[in-house]
Amino acid sequence: MSTASTEFLYLSQEDVVAAGGTDMAAMIDVMARAFAVKAAGEVFMPPKVMITWSDGPGTEERDGRIMAMPAYVGGEFDVAGLKWIPSVPDNPERNGLPRANALVLLSDRTTGLPLAVMDGTVVSAMRTGAVTGLAVRHLAAPGARVACLIGAGVLAHTQLDAIRIAMPELAEVRVYDPRADRCAAFCAGRSTATGLDVRPAPSAEEAVRGAAVVVPATMSVDPTFAPEWLEEGVTVVLVSSLDGPVELHAVTDLLIVDDWVHESTHEGRYAQRLVAAGVLDAAGPGVAELCDVVTGRHPGRSAFADRVVVSPVGLALDDVAAAKHVLDRAKDAGLGTTLRLRSGPPVWE
Repeated sequence: MSTASTEFLYLSQEDVVAAGGTDMAAMIDVMARAFAVKAAGEVFMPPKVMITWSDGPGTEERDGRIMAMPAYVGGEFDVAGLKWIPSVPDNPERNGLPRANALVLLSDRTTGLPLAVMDGTVVSAMRTGAVTGLAVRHLAAPGARVACLIGAGVLAHTQLDAIRIAMPELAEVRVYDPRADRCAAFCAGRSTATGLDVRPAPSAEEAVRGAAVVVPATMSVDPTFAPEWLEEGVTVVLVSSLDGPVELHAVTDLLIVDDWVHESTHEGRYAQRLVAAGVLDAAGPGVAELCDVVTGRHPGRSAFADRVVVSPVGLALDDVAAAKHVLDRAKDAGLGTTLRLRSGPPVWE
C-alpha cells in the first residue's frame, strides 16, 4: 500500500497576496532565475491548449477563451504545473466579474501527487508584469525616463509596477485608453500610490511619441500604434496579441521573444503574424530569446539608437515558477488550507 501523503495546500487569492505574491521586485527576480533554468535546457513545456468559441482573427479578444498551460521547470524549482485560465471580455459588465480568472496546480515531479492548488489570477498578472520588467531591465536604453502604457485595464497595474522597478530613473508615465474615465482614474490612483507623474494622454500617438519604453496591454483586435511614432532607442513590449502592426518589423533592430516556437505558432501573436506574412521564416539574425539575453549569451541592445521590440507570448514556465515561489513562502508563513485527495487507502491498489 502506498504511504505517500495525499495532502496538498489550497491557497486562496488572499493567501497568495499574504505570501508575497504581489511583491514585484521579488517576482522579477523569480522570472530571471526561471529564464536561466530555461537557458540551461531544464524546462519542458508543450504548447498551450486553447478552447475558443468561434473562429477568425480576434476571437480571443472578442469572444473569450480558456487556455491550459502546462510546464515542468527544473533547476531550483523542480516542479510541474498547469495554469487553467479562462478569459471572458464581457465579465466586467456582469456585476464586476474579472475578465480573467485562473487556477494553478503544482505537482511533485517524482510522485505526480499534487503539492498545491492556488488562485492563479494574481500569479498570472504578476508574472506578466515581471516578464516585462525583466525585459526592460535588460533592454531599455540607459537613463530612460519616460514610459508609455496603452491600456488602463487590470494588466496596466502590474506593468507599471514592473517598469518603475526596472527603470530606476523613470520620471513620467503617459497612459492612453479610449475610455477616458478609466484612464483618468488609473492615473490619479497610480500617481498617488507611486509618487510618479502618471498622466493621461489625449491620444495614443501623443502617449507614444518621445517615450523610451512603450507597453501596449489591451484587448484591441487592431494595432494601437504606428511604427512612425517610435523614437530611436525605444523598447516596445507587446504584452497583448494584436497591438503591434506587422509593419513594425521594418523599423525594428532587434526582436526578442520569450520562446520562439511558442510565440511564432500561437495564433495572432506578433511573431506568428510576421511568419504568416512572410516577413520572417525562422529565428535568425535580429531575433533572440529573452533567456539568452538574461544569461548573457546574447548581448541584447547593441546601440543606444536601436529600436528593440519584445514580444512575450506568456509561458507556462512563468506561471509555474511564480506559483512555486508563492507556495514556498506560504509554507514558511503557515498560510493556506490543507486538503487531501483521500483519507484512507486508495479504492484500487
